[in-house]
Amino acid sequence: MAMGSSLGRLSSLAEAQRGMVTTAQAEQLGVPRRDLSRLVTAGALERIDYGVYRIAGSPRPRWEELRAAWLKLAPALSVDERNAGHGVVSHQSATLVHQLGLLEPLTHEFTVPPSRRVRSRRTDVLIHRAGLSPDEMEWADELLVTTPIRTVTDLCRIRLDGEHLSGVVADALTRQLVDEAALLAVLGQHAEAYGFAAGGEFLTFLSG
Repeated sequence: MAMGSSLGRLSSLAEAQRGMVTTAQAEQLGVPRRDLSRLVTAGALERIDYGVYRIAGSPRPRWEELRAAWLKLAPALSVDERNAGHGVVSHQSATLVHQLGLLEPLTHEFTVPPSRRVRSRRTDVLIHRAGLSPDEMEWADELLVTTPIRTVTDLCRIRLDGEHLSGVVADALTRQLVDEAALLAVLGQHAEAYGFAAGGEFLTFLSG
């Protein structure tokens, strides 16, 4: 296949994926691996990670490494084919997508169903296993991510320190991304673990 034709096929898919495409997706489009290598050499593709490429000249997406790691959880599927079973951006990684707080996570965190076997060779990828209901996830910037309230829940469960959790909660409240009653219910479940008697006291501390 001519490289121009290969690039055209890749570009059509990559347009809906912030300029990115995987090796597995390329193969499904009939683009052989050798063409990917040639396109990299020619400067038409940029290798982002093993098995993940970006169309040269396309706008560099936010959280590029996180996006690449997410694509690799189900590398053959396009973005619009994915659901909770294929991995959801969660925990501290979800705060990046929602732009909550000032966390600078060292790992890319995802949640997958307990029944699904997912492995990553990357040391900077952390897989959590939990079921997510439809109202606990949403699409944001072409990423499937836990909702802000579910993100706060997950952060409480892993006992994120109060200072960083405070920034997340304050931003979520200020931008009206969470319902205060629902937030109180979540915090009430974890208040004792953080040294507070009730959810209201915990919320006052976090939002103060």
